[in-house]
Amino acid sequence: MDDISLILRSLDFAASRHRTQLRKGEDKTPYINHPIQVANLLANDAGEKDAMLLAAAILHDVIEDTVKSVEERSDLADQISQIFGEKVLSITLEVTDDKTLDKKERKHLQVINAKNKSDSAKKLKIADKIMNIRDITSNPPADWTLERILAYFDWSEEVVAGLRGVNKRLEKLFDESLAEGRMKYGVRTDS
Repeated sequence: MDDISLILRSLDFAASRHRTQLRKGEDKTPYINHPIQVANLLANDAGEKDAMLLAAAILHDVIEDTVKSVEERSDLADQISQIFGEKVLSITLEVTDDKTLDKKERKHLQVINAKNKSDSAKKLKIADKIMNIRDITSNPPADWTLERILAYFDWSEEVVAGLRGVNKRLEKLFDESLAEGRMKYGVRTDS
């Protein structure tokens, strides 16, 4: 499969899987916007042109957010492998949380495991955190308190600390997005 076909097929697949989902922000945008924005950020702001990375970016939440059981997760992983190949599946799985664990443990594991990810997964994870921070800054979930927003920013910074060293542009965009978010919510970022 050529690069354009891979990316378009991943868009079609992710759009189908996320078709009924909405983002948590007050304006309830279609969920598919998020993975498209993550892939766009990687390609057009960070200069990443690896089609497998971009396909994984588009698919990055499919396994985590569209299955309800371990069996469904395994079946979906097999399907992704068959359609998109082992490399796309591998990158996707590296950034997929294990929803059988409680949320606190999953968040802790993201911090602990960040440094051990492949370069592609690190780039994808940084881009995902950038887009999440931007979304929270411009369109926070209605039920999130200021404390929860700031805790998300702090946790994201911890995760990204272990991902650095793979793309200077991405790291700069993360730092800028985080500073903008903190500024919006009244947190000084200068020393």
